[in-house]
Amino acid sequence: MNVSEANSNTAPVAGSNQPDMRPYVIRTYDRWLILILVLAVGWLIFRPLFAFSVYYRGVSYERMLRLNIAEHYYRKSTRVDPKVPDGWLAWGELYLMRAPSDAVAGKEAVRIFSEGLTYNPQFKQLAFDLGRTYFIRKKFRDARIAFERSAQIAPRDMFSWDFAAWSSFHDGNRQLALKYWHQVLKIDPGNATARRAIAQYGT
Repeated sequence: MNVSEANSNTAPVAGSNQPDMRPYVIRTYDRWLILILVLAVGWLIFRPLFAFSVYYRGVSYERMLRLNIAEHYYRKSTRVDPKVPDGWLAWGELYLMRAPSDAVAGKEAVRIFSEGLTYNPQFKQLAFDLGRTYFIRKKFRDARIAFERSAQIAPRDMFSWDFAAWSSFHDGNRQLALKYWHQVLKIDPGNATARRAIAQYGT
């Protein structure tokens, strides 16, 4: 039997009542392609929503003080969609809470916030919390860079400028600290902390 004869025994002839003997998947391949396309497009459209729902599940467990389970869901949300910053922020803050007394936790917080920023470079709070972590670890130059980045993302956030000032001051750069405190006063002219710092450390 040649190939043409084999095909004539499986494929139906147009206009005949001969049943189609081909496998079901082959007979309906066009429907499968449409289904795959719909699922792929749906995943791309709703992926951020899925990631946020996983993150919020972590929030629920954190409120119950079940921090290990909360961390699991925060970490999972960053895998579902790393461009949803909420999971990175909540995950990193679990370690930031322990950073003052746990150097390993501080390093992990730095890693999480830094990786989150690579996917979400315009999310101010990730940069700000990265700066807080460095500040707690007394890495004041790295803290200043992080707070400067936070201030660049949100120029009207006086807390970013204030922390950038204190980081500069502790890093030995008094002039830069004064510059940033003056920036705080441009945003909030009545800021007593910035005024005291300028009065005390200004020349």
